[in-house]
Amino acid sequence: MRSIGKDIQFALRAFRKSPVFTAVALLSLALGIGANTAIFTLLDQVLLRLMPVKNPQELVLLHMEGFHYGSNWGEHSLSYPMYRDFSSHNSVFSGMFCRRADQFSLGFNGTTERVNGELVSGTYFPVLGVGAALGRTFTPDDDRTPGGHPVAMLSYAYWQSRFAADRSLIGKTVAVNGHNFNVVGVAEKGFDGVELGSASQIFVPMMMRPQLMPLFNEQLDFNNRRTRWVNVFGRLKPGVSRRQAQTSLQPYFHAVLEMEVKEAAFHKASAEVRARFLTNVIQALPGAQGKSRFRELLATPLWVLMALTGGVLLIACANVASLLVARAASRQKEIAIRLAIGAGRFRIIRQLLVESLLLSVTGGVLGLVLALWTDGALLAFLPPETVALKLSTSPDMRILLFATAVSLLTGILFGLVPALQSTKPDVAPTLKDTVGGIVGGGTHVRVRKALVAAQVMLSLLLLIGAGLFIRSLRNLRDMGPGFTTGNLVAFDLDPSLTGYNPNRCKLFYRQLTAELSGIPGVRSVGAASVRILENNEWDNWLTIEGYHPTGTETPDAFMNSISPGYFSTLGVPVLAGRDFTDRDAQMQQHGDKPDDTEPLVAIVNEKFAKRFFGSVRNAMGRHVGHGIDPGTKTDMEIIGVVKDIKYTTLRDEVPVQMFEPYLASDFVSGMTVYARTAMNPDQFFSVVRSKVRGLDANLPLYGMRSMDDQISNSLLTERLIASLSAVFGFLATLLAIIGLYGVMAYTVARRTREIGIRMALGAFQADVIWMVMREVLVLVCAGLAAGLACAFVLAKLVQTQLYGVTGHDPATAALAALGLAVVACAAGYIPALRASRIDAMRALRYE
Repeated sequence: MRSIGKDIQFALRAFRKSPVFTAVALLSLALGIGANTAIFTLLDQVLLRLMPVKNPQELVLLHMEGFHYGSNWGEHSLSYPMYRDFSSHNSVFSGMFCRRADQFSLGFNGTTERVNGELVSGTYFPVLGVGAALGRTFTPDDDRTPGGHPVAMLSYAYWQSRFAADRSLIGKTVAVNGHNFNVVGVAEKGFDGVELGSASQIFVPMMMRPQLMPLFNEQLDFNNRRTRWVNVFGRLKPGVSRRQAQTSLQPYFHAVLEMEVKEAAFHKASAEVRARFLTNVIQALPGAQGKSRFRELLATPLWVLMALTGGVLLIACANVASLLVARAASRQKEIAIRLAIGAGRFRIIRQLLVESLLLSVTGGVLGLVLALWTDGALLAFLPPETVALKLSTSPDMRILLFATAVSLLTGILFGLVPALQSTKPDVAPTLKDTVGGIVGGGTHVRVRKALVAAQVMLSLLLLIGAGLFIRSLRNLRDMGPGFTTGNLVAFDLDPSLTGYNPNRCKLFYRQLTAELSGIPGVRSVGAASVRILENNEWDNWLTIEGYHPTGTETPDAFMNSISPGYFSTLGVPVLAGRDFTDRDAQMQQHGDKPDDTEPLVAIVNEKFAKRFFGSVRNAMGRHVGHGIDPGTKTDMEIIGVVKDIKYTTLRDEVPVQMFEPYLASDFVSGMTVYARTAMNPDQFFSVVRSKVRGLDANLPLYGMRSMDDQISNSLLTERLIASLSAVFGFLATLLAIIGLYGVMAYTVARRTREIGIRMALGAFQADVIWMVMREVLVLVCAGLAAGLACAFVLAKLVQTQLYGVTGHDPATAALAALGLAVVACAAGYIPALRASRIDAMRALRYE
């Protein structure tokens, strides 16, 4: 250890003598290690971490794969009766639970707000192994009788932020969707539910669903097998694998399906539908990370960014290795003397590795500081809704271990080859002639040139990737959603969460739209049950008059329930027919059924009309009906066709769409209100709050933003990749240019006497410049050729993240190659120009 300590002291003295070398090396390493640590910090929290529960690797999520006959309320969902079946008929799980994420209105001390919550079975906390920080957790006894267990638990984070960590809250009452619930506990710190990106703030027993969601009692009935609406998790028994569990569950699952097709709900289903339903299989998916749509959304972008930062780190390593090779060449005589007086080769290699490791560790510390700042900037880059991800910029032990491992590996990676090369000089010639120590360094030069070519190759890959991502983002922005977004704002509210029935909801929305329409500067107002461009989805099977599906086709469409004025507010033109009016299936103010004399009506988009009727005009007056069973009524008349617009996201294709008047719906609850206004959005939302308070002071508003902001948020992943790939491409190019400049400057220094002799014999400045630039062009062309070949091979890996451009786009590759070649040649031209100005007489006396 004393010997290693002396090596460290010697390395520090050597670094002090070479401040420029030390600064450039540390900056290169800090950028490479910092970028990798920053992205890994996010990747680890989003993609790699397991849930903070007991033995999370034992958890599985059950999923039914195949054709479902009925309605589906969420990804990876099963019916509640199916959950009960598996809970009582399995030999592979030590425990099971079910849950459903939802949003509730929570009132306390006169203040009401919208919160994320979960309906959970009584086995939820026991199976997860999650305890209580205060009070107690739920037990199976808290979830036996429908409507009989008005108890609630809060998450630790919500208890702290909303209730200031008030320990006396246990036993007090909070209002959830207008019903009183007794707070019995606070979940242990760090546990926010099983869904990343939707941190639960309150937990309520599953059996309280009828009180909290009364509008959907028929669909979400605890005995309804045709609606899938709960996520089902199981904890594997010791020694049971996921595959074994899946194999064990399948026979019983198939028996349940055979029982279901004999029930009354299937009596209208065709033989083909029954046969397809019986082919379903049950899958046991990994459940250690819970479930999360955010994770799926960010998975590919984060891995792409990790690959990009890996490229930056490799370039940084090549840059520092190149500097070390040059430094080793200048230390040839020192190393030769040490070898000559008896130093072992391993001893010198250890000394050189200590120097490289000291550089990498110091660069790693600087990179960690840079990563903290970068992660803070990245979180600020994300929209406010992603606060639910609970991402942290503070390094924990996993991040510190990652940074340490990267630093050590980097030090060995860029330090080993120079150390091996520099410890095998020809000792005698090196000691006899100082010039030989310089001129004879051909191996070092070849290594440095190879490293520069590799840097150019990696830089080109990153620049091509950045160009593709930027073009993809521009294509999405230029394409737009199909309507004008300027001066269009939106907000959400849900009167049903405070006890409104459907008729009262409809009356409220009519009053609200009338109030908003009267605000000066508001041009039009409309509402919709599904907020578009937020990855929401509501689709339905349809029977279409005159259309006969072929094979296993099941005609369907994306649905939306809208108010009159919705299309005019968005600026979507009606291509044929007319828009909805208040007369279409209008509800009587105090009644509960639409006027039977008014026909049921619908509006479809252009794509719907062309797919099922061949043209826009042919769709007018045709009829459709919900469902695909033989004999389904087609009692809805198409009264209009509108222009195609986007539905889920900008990236998705325009879907087949059908619109219904919300006044005809039996399930009116939360809606998004759109307004086209000349007012500033903040000013408009202030007026909206006062208008809503005038109608009902207990209704919380949420999701208030302009459509331009919403579109920007919908392009989160595209903006993240495009922005960071551009930054990393710039860093990579800068490091590569520094490396190229260093190599050529060193080459010119080695050939000073040669250049002097050439000029003394009559060589012109242009000849000298071309001699140097020829080497530059060889290095650049070699790197570009290798980079283009690699880009062609790797194009498929990023194709899924592109829109309107292919991974083999020649224009992007050519532009990146040309730009890199220009700046690389500019970097090489500086040493070339300096070489052409060498004084021949001084050069001949060099060394």
